[in-house]
Amino acid sequence: MATIKQIAELAGVSRRTVDRVINNRGAVKPETAEKISQIIRELDYQPNEAGKALAARKRKLKIGFCSTTGKKAPIYGEIRKGALEKAEDLKKFGVQVEFYTFDRDHPLSEEELERLSQSFDCDALAVAPGNTPGVVKMIQKAVSMQIPILFFNVDDPSCKRCCYVGSDYKKAGRLAAGLAALLCNDCGRVVIFTNQASNPFSYEERVKGFQQEIEERYPNIRIAGTYLLKDDMPDHYDTVNEAFRSHPDMNIIYLVNPGDYSVCHAISKAMGTGKVRIITNDLVDPMKPMLENGLVSATISQDSKNQGRLALEILFNKLALGKEPEKDIYYTDLNIYIAQSLSPELYNGSDIQCEN
Repeated sequence: MATIKQIAELAGVSRRTVDRVINNRGAVKPETAEKISQIIRELDYQPNEAGKALAARKRKLKIGFCSTTGKKAPIYGEIRKGALEKAEDLKKFGVQVEFYTFDRDHPLSEEELERLSQSFDCDALAVAPGNTPGVVKMIQKAVSMQIPILFFNVDDPSCKRCCYVGSDYKKAGRLAAGLAALLCNDCGRVVIFTNQASNPFSYEERVKGFQQEIEERYPNIRIAGTYLLKDDMPDHYDTVNEAFRSHPDMNIIYLVNPGDYSVCHAISKAMGTGKVRIITNDLVDPMKPMLENGLVSATISQDSKNQGRLALEILFNKLALGKEPEKDIYYTDLNIYIAQSLSPELYNGSDIQCEN
């Protein structure tokens, strides 16, 4: 097996120069770098991962993890939990994870955002893209620094990123359609509700998958209407009443981007529990009591914690071990939860899973 020492001798340079080329850091003359790269290819050099992990400790790598928080975005709290677990694990390699969390309900001033941007000095960035000013600022900064950027939870192909880690939202929509068919015995009227989102990607993909599955498999199910739950109407009661008056025969509600799930209480108040079956997304704390008491019939979870863990693992492998992501998109598991899934007596971890 070739070594850095052999490569250095053949190229007539120091081992430190070879190390710079392998790790893509430090100034090396283009002709020298090309000569070293050619020798590496000819010798089929494979870096020693243990050695590179040791080198990572010396380099003091820093990875940024950027997301939002707020009443309408509980899913990001779950993703952050996974990232915190992985960040603790990466400490043994001398890797620091810097968390940037922007509160949608209390945005920072332009001056604060500018100071934060100026102090940003990470070697890579994991971020959930959206139109939150802080998130936009962090992405712009990372792009200007030409560091690796990874998107999680929400993809945005218009921006250059090394890969995406998150849900297959179109597949989640198809799952929701299958659940709807089971709940209404293949014959029903569905109304779609969604909260305003900072990025429409997840909503659009879920609805697209839902519509396609209904059209292809369930001719006796009709999507009766779609309603946007606006932020300036916090209890959503008027919107739900309007939907009920316009579509009195609805028996399924697909709550796509659920926000804080407050619309579920408005549905119960307007229609009564059990008269219409609610299918939604994400297993987060605000929703669990609603699933347990039957207000929500089923929810489709996207393996949130693993998104946080996997995002940091991929960036660590890229920075410390020189491993490029093997895929452009890493889809996390989709899990279906019903009330019994949360019962301590019945639930033993065997939730229904849809493997990607």
